[in-house]
Amino acid sequence: MAEIACTAYLHAMSPLNIVSAFRKTGIYPFNQQEIQPEKLFPCETFRKDTPLQKVIAMKTG
Repeated sequence: MAEIACTAYLHAMSPLNIVSAFRKTGIYPFNQQEIQPEKLFPCETFRKDTPLQKVIAMKTG
């Protein structure tokens, strides 16, 4: 099973596929029409002020 998965992974991780994925998502070159503005905000965990608040936010989901 590992041999089959490894072969598929190596074929999929070609430079052409990687560049295509970045282009499709609008990451590079950056395309503002592809990425909604509300998706650019950090998750709740990273908006907390103290490390303790961040840990509590991570544990509560």
